[in-house]
Amino acid sequence: MLSNFAWSWLAHALPRAAWLPVLCAVVWTAIFLRTIPDLVRTPRLVPRDAARASPPSYGRVSVVVAARDERAHIETTLESLLRQTYPDLEIVAVDDRSTDGTGEVMDRMAARDPRVVAVHIQELPRGWLGKNHALYSGAMRATGDWLLFADADVRFYPDAVERAMAYVHAHRLHHLTVAPRLIASGYALKLLTAMYIFNYVLFKRPQSAYRRRTRAHAGIGAFNLVSREAYERIGTHRAISLRPDDDLHLGKLIKQHGFRQRFVVAQDMIEIEWYPSFRAMLVGMEKAPLPAFHYSAALLTAAMVLMMALYTTPFAGAVFGPGWYRLVYLYCLVLMGILYELHAVFLRLPKHQFLILPLGMLLYSYAFIRSAVLAVRRGGLVWRDTFYTLRELRRGL
Repeated sequence: MLSNFAWSWLAHALPRAAWLPVLCAVVWTAIFLRTIPDLVRTPRLVPRDAARASPPSYGRVSVVVAARDERAHIETTLESLLRQTYPDLEIVAVDDRSTDGTGEVMDRMAARDPRVVAVHIQELPRGWLGKNHALYSGAMRATGDWLLFADADVRFYPDAVERAMAYVHAHRLHHLTVAPRLIASGYALKLLTAMYIFNYVLFKRPQSAYRRRTRAHAGIGAFNLVSREAYERIGTHRAISLRPDDDLHLGKLIKQHGFRQRFVVAQDMIEIEWYPSFRAMLVGMEKAPLPAFHYSAALLTAAMVLMMALYTTPFAGAVFGPGWYRLVYLYCLVLMGILYELHAVFLRLPKHQFLILPLGMLLYSYAFIRSAVLAVRRGGLVWRDTFYTLRELRRGL
């Protein structure tokens, strides 16, 4: 809580800053106008009314799943893939140096069903991140015309691949990425998850990825469906061998090469428990933020300060602003509320958390700045029990 001195300072400082409410309104209006048209038109893939006896095939799909010490999840994920209604499916399960028996589960399932191919990696070559190398190895083993890169803890609904391929065929796409149903337990975890996705929607604009003349692009690790032609033309995972944000950057390269991509929401198609706890999400986010800021801790920190101001000022101004200032800040809150409402509806996140958006942004900023501090202190990033130096990772930019 802010001290009485801080509240008093805000109450006296805001009236003297006549430019502040105007700037705030201009920024939020620009964000709103840039975001809202495509956000309200974001496609949603809905389940079919009834299963068809003979679903169509649009070419072989190879699902590439990379797993490192995922024994708790991998069997459920592979079982959900084996229940797919799509007729021409191959499942390439890649064991990335696991020590918990993940590889044995893959081998057992491969022996039971010929659609499963188990690939085992014993050593990580220099110049690669573990997951990227595992996905690349799986793609090189795959025989499909389409590659579906997926995480090892995703549960696929039975017609997920069929619906995705029908959509890709209907819209003549080269890349489709799907926002899954997110399972989160605990209030703090839901709040941090909501803030992460909200900022992703506002500033990365995956919903606008279909527009050819924008820099907006999309990529979600839970479901990245790519044509083999596009994958090979962008240079495969070799082109992003040292990118911790591999899913996002895969989508960026596909967009830059002129291929057609689209982001869709499919709550009843795939689901994932992104992180089991708030603490786990903090640890998981240690690898993600810095690449977007060119591994500059100072740049990341400055960005977080600006974003804290962007989210907090309308709330403070609506309470303490005098006269028309307060009306302008309320206008900003209305725009923010509409954007948050749409994002919450799409992803089934708690709508009332909009009322504590500054607290959510504080958690978000803490997670990002914490990741930068740890990276600088360690001299690199730790991901899946493997250490990568900042010097090595900067080469991957």
